[in-house]
Amino acid sequence: MSGIPWNPLKKVSGQLSAKPLLSQGLVSHEDDRELELSYVKLQDLEENTRKLYKEVKKYEECLTALQKQEEKVASDLSNSTVCQENDELRKLGEDYSSVVYQMGHATDDLVQLSQKTVVDPMKKLTNEFPQIQGAVKRRDFALQEAQRSQQKYEKMTKLEKTGNNIVKTDQAKRSYLMAKDDFDKANRLLLLELPQFYERRVDYFQPSLQ
Repeated sequence: MSGIPWNPLKKVSGQLSAKPLLSQGLVSHEDDRELELSYVKLQDLEENTRKLYKEVKKYEECLTALQKQEEKVASDLSNSTVCQENDELRKLGEDYSSVVYQMGHATDDLVQLSQKTVVDPMKKLTNEFPQIQGAVKRRDFALQEAQRSQQKYEKMTKLEKTGNNIVKTDQAKRSYLMAKDDFDKANRLLLLELPQFYERRVDYFQPSLQ
């Protein structure tokens, strides 16, 4: 797009490309489902943002192409021998050129308006998606750590109850509880913030439309 260096279409896929892993029982099925639904909504939002950008690109290209054609017609009329030799036609060509000149300013204004009201807000919105995916990855990492700690703790509980094994089991339990707490915090944060972000999506466009 002319005048707009930012182009999300250069990326083959979106930033939101990996759904949160299922917790395998560390949290309720309802929480797993709610998180997945919130994530899918944001994937749809990202895709719709890309589609909207594509439509704006076409719109601006059509405006620019139309203006160039109008300028060519005006130039052809002005340089036409027929118009130059006929006062009435020459006046008509001059009037048309004047209108085309004014339309050029109007076209520039429309392109700038689409930049301000659509492209710039979309850029701000799209910049949030990598951060969201990063938060999901951190949550998934915490989940995997908690699952590993849980498996280690469960194995320790099956060992013979010697003094040494009891101490190791205690340590494994503490490690598991700490890892699960880290996961719970990361998971609760996403359950809270993903729906909030989705509900605030219009706020990215609202200031430019006032």
